[in-house]
Amino acid sequence: MVGLRQTGAYSSTVGERGFEASTAEDPDALLGITGNDDTNTAPELTNNSNYTMDVTLESGNVAFDVDGDGTFAEPVSFELDPKEAREFEVSGGSGTVSITAILSAGSEVVGSIELVRSFAVSAVAAIKKVEGSIKGGFGNGKYKFALTNTADERITLDGFGVEWTNPDSDLVSANGGQPTLANSSDNADLITQPISVGGGVYDVIAGNEVLLEPGIGVDFEFRRFRDAGGGPGGGGVFVEDVDLLVRADDGSTTVIELRSDQ
Repeated sequence: MVGLRQTGAYSSTVGERGFEASTAEDPDALLGITGNDDTNTAPELTNNSNYTMDVTLESGNVAFDVDGDGTFAEPVSFELDPKEAREFEVSGGSGTVSITAILSAGSEVVGSIELVRSFAVSAVAAIKKVEGSIKGGFGNGKYKFALTNTADERITLDGFGVEWTNPDSDLVSANGGQPTLANSSDNADLITQPISVGGGVYDVIAGNEVLLEPGIGVDFEFRRFRDAGGGPGGGGVFVEDVDLLVRADDGSTTVIELRSDQ
């Protein structure tokens, strides 16, 4: 092997004659890596070389969705063409990932890269697997729904919001000391202040975070959807469809569609 240097960006790099390793940091190295240490950013690998890369990701704690179809597996392998980037999602527990890339020119293998990187795994991949269903309501603005965790790991939710409703409403609020949003599975008040539709995520009351165990459903109740003119003591809007915004305790968020025709 000639023309190679081991760099700080890699655990090891080997290659045939004419193959030369970069001394740049990860984003610009032969195999660039971004987003692996940020739970709010999807990791991305970039082939900065002029060779085709056959990449394999392996980890005991982390699974990968490299095709964007919601299927997580470990280990996974995929091909990166020269200058191609691949963004992917991760799930599971935070941990180290072994990354191997075999570089080739046509049928000739010209080198390989092996490295280990730590990945901070966001709960967003898991909360995308939370399924929502409507339990009842519509008549007076009260709205009951359920969330079921279909992922393999538990999820803790510490914030809720409403992005959109059909028919349109402006806010959710309560009166008479009742909660705006309650966890009706264990009778815990989650949010007592008015929730503005489109107003983002609202924090739940400290200590009342919602734990969703795998395969277990939890029931919830919005006290009453209203329009702005109705006020806290006024009548309710007969809402049927809701885009529910939820936040996990690592700060990741996703939208869950609650539909009356499902």
